[in-house]
Amino acid sequence: MSTLSICLIAFYVINILMTISVLFLERKETRQALLWIFAFFAIPVVPWILYFFIGKGPKLNRRNWAKRKAISDENIRKQAILGNINHYIGDDDEERQMISLNENNGFFCTTYNETKIYCDAHEMYKDQIKDIKNAKKSINVLYYIFRTDKVGRYFLDVLTEKAKEGVEVILVFDDSANPKMTYRFLKKFINAGGKVQPFFPSRLTRIGHNFAYRNHRKIVVIDGVIGYIGGMNIGKEYLSMHKKIKPWRDTHLRIVGEAVCLLQIRFFQDLSGAKPYYSKKKRTTGFEEVFAKNMVTFPSFDKENVSPIQIVSSGPDSLKEEIKLAYLKMIGLAKKSLVLQTPYFIPDKGFIDALIVSKHSGVDVKLVIPGVPDKKVVYHVTYSYLEEILKAGIEVYLYPGFLHSKMIVIDESVTSIGTANLDERSFSWNFEVNAFIYDKEVSKEAMIIAKNDIEKSRLLTFEDYKKRPIKDKFLENLFRLFSPLM
Repeated sequence: MSTLSICLIAFYVINILMTISVLFLERKETRQALLWIFAFFAIPVVPWILYFFIGKGPKLNRRNWAKRKAISDENIRKQAILGNINHYIGDDDEERQMISLNENNGFFCTTYNETKIYCDAHEMYKDQIKDIKNAKKSINVLYYIFRTDKVGRYFLDVLTEKAKEGVEVILVFDDSANPKMTYRFLKKFINAGGKVQPFFPSRLTRIGHNFAYRNHRKIVVIDGVIGYIGGMNIGKEYLSMHKKIKPWRDTHLRIVGEAVCLLQIRFFQDLSGAKPYYSKKKRTTGFEEVFAKNMVTFPSFDKENVSPIQIVSSGPDSLKEEIKLAYLKMIGLAKKSLVLQTPYFIPDKGFIDALIVSKHSGVDVKLVIPGVPDKKVVYHVTYSYLEEILKAGIEVYLYPGFLHSKMIVIDESVTSIGTANLDERSFSWNFEVNAFIYDKEVSKEAMIIAKNDIEKSRLLTFEDYKKRPIKDKFLENLFRLFSPLM
């Protein structure tokens, strides 16, 4: 038998094994499965490598992750019994349905909170730095992106000074999303006593077995009392200082109240699931049994500020797609108005159908996306998903800049602000976290923000959409084939 024949047989056998893995072991969604099977037989070797890094399911010990969640859920339950946090059940049937859905997925609804919405990173950074400088006990920071530019250096310098003062400071970031993060950049912080914890770290190339599964959350908790959550990371582009991608418009949330405790619990769950920072020169202190050692405190809060909040998280460690389900419930509950803001619109058919059903039921549905893209390939895919909703009469607005906001508001009654985009990656591949707020005053404020964005934006009509260049249509159809991987 010739060498060529042996290679062809080996290639065929490996492809069969890979196909079996896709169909029976991973049990992927149909579109993803067909894409991988086509790639296995159309292109030699390369798809095998890609599948190893980004195609297979998460290499998580689900038993350990479930154990951590059980510990946190039990902690919350005990604190609720003791009266340290107050259970909100809803004022009307719609609220109760929404809250019940999220609680059945494991997310307690708190009652007493105060919030501040940010549309400008300058203001958010200013307040966050002020809160960090006033910290007395602990500062827990988790960002998907923590740039090593002048903004990142300034933040790290402030964190370093607090570590020198004896405050416990922990920094977590997604390792794959921060290729320029080095020990040299972190050295002073580590030597001052700061603790660094990359999420899914790879010692060699930043590309490991879990490369496809990113921790996209942004959580900051200060002294267990003040919390930040939303779309803003740490970097100069969020201040509209990027050469091409500007102006940058984002949404973030500051919380003081009972919901902060739930943010902190999520932070410690992520911390206990990651690994400590390594370098050839130094290693930080390990985080063995980190959750047990860092039990979340439940300080008393002002009981006059009733602003119910549910902190809902989702990720590849769960099969429920909790945030997506909460989004779908919001769409279904909308009676008059529904505004969605997202930088990436790559949903599945069920999500598009839900939007169309809402529109055909008499709801005023508006989608706001960027007019200036940050990733051209992903932007082409987003455009490919607009045709069906434009035909249904849903209004699509192009913001005059890059809109990174992830906000949904219905009927000026319920608002979601967080990290999850309206795409399949956020729904199932990324670790995400959102705040669902049941406060009419907050929702009115959010709706005003959304309307201001819409007034600045350009309405994309179906007629304009049909006139786009043939080249763009071709690229949209081509890149859409790979949308399950984006």
